[in-house]
Amino acid sequence: MEPLSSRAFGSPPLAAAAERALAAARDGAGVRRTALFWIDDASMRLACVATVASDDPGGWLGRTLAPGVGMAGRAVREGRPVWTPDLLADPRIPVTAWLRERMEAEGLRTVAAAPVRVDGAVRGALGFLDGPGRAFDQEDLRRIGDLADGVARDLTRAAAAAP
Repeated sequence: MEPLSSRAFGSPPLAAAAERALAAARDGAGVRRTALFWIDDASMRLACVATVASDDPGGWLGRTLAPGVGMAGRAVREGRPVWTPDLLADPRIPVTAWLRERMEAEGLRTVAAAPVRVDGAVRGALGFLDGPGRAFDQEDLRRIGDLADGVARDLTRAAAAAP
């Protein structure tokens, strides 16, 4: 199978599969929003290709992060699940203006992210966003890593079944 590209998520079957997988991951982690960022092979930026929230005001899809930006960028760079109790106050993590604006508007602060691997290669990151006061321990990080692996499996199956 050819690797999934960020443009592939525009196809209705893959977009629907991504939405179902992200909803299950959001419910599994008990967070307010999940967001899937995929590496754009041409620019190496992370593009938000899918997101699910209980109350989705929009403003996420198609937005991009430069390599290393946000928790998604850190998860891709480090190849492991990572988290911060307050992304907007963490001086170690660069945040773009659009992401800051979205998080402030939605009251999101705590962010965890896990790399999404397809055929052993990191192809993106799955972000788990929640309000202030949420914490992720080692067991939580293991669980979000498992959820990211499940999203990768679901997307791979959906891409293989697509016409």
